[in-house]
Amino acid sequence: MINLDNVSKTFNRTWESVSQGWNHLVHRASNALTLFHSKEDDNSPAGVTRWGLLSADIFDDNDKVVVTLEAPGMVENDFDISIIENVLYIKGEKHFEREESKGDYTVKERAYGHFERVLPLGYEVDPDSARASYKNGVLRIEVNKSEKHKRRQIQVS
Repeated sequence: MINLDNVSKTFNRTWESVSQGWNHLVHRASNALTLFHSKEDDNSPAGVTRWGLLSADIFDDNDKVVVTLEAPGMVENDFDISIIENVLYIKGEKHFEREESKGDYTVKERAYGHFERVLPLGYEVDPDSARASYKNGVLRIEVNKSEKHKRRQIQVS
C-alpha cells in the first residue's frame, strides 16, 4: 500500500534537489547569460525579453586587462563601451538576419535586441587607455592597469 506521507517526503526531496541544481546552474552561468530586450519595430510583442549567451573572457596580461566578447553578426558601431570604477559596461544592439533557400525549403534566422554585459575587471585600471577592436565576430577590449597593479619583475641576485 502506498503511504501518502512517504510520497510527499520523496516529492519534497526531489523538488529540493531540482531546485538546488537549477540555482547552481543559474549561478554558474549568470556571468555569460545576457538579457536581450526587443525593439518596438521587432515582430515580437512589445516588452518581450529573451536570454542569450555572449561569452566573454577576461585575461590578465602583465600591464593590461584584455577582454574578449563573442558577438557575431554585429558591426563596430553597434557597441557602446564604458569603464566606470573598474567595471566594464558593454551595451549594444544585435541585429542579425539570414535567409537561405535550397530546393523545396527556406531557412530564415533572425536575432534582434538590445543587450548589456557588466564585467568587473578585477584591477584598478586607467579608463583613458582603453582600446577596442572588432574582428570576425569577436569584440576585443584592452585597458592598462594602474601602476600599483602592474606586475613587477624581480631579479634574484
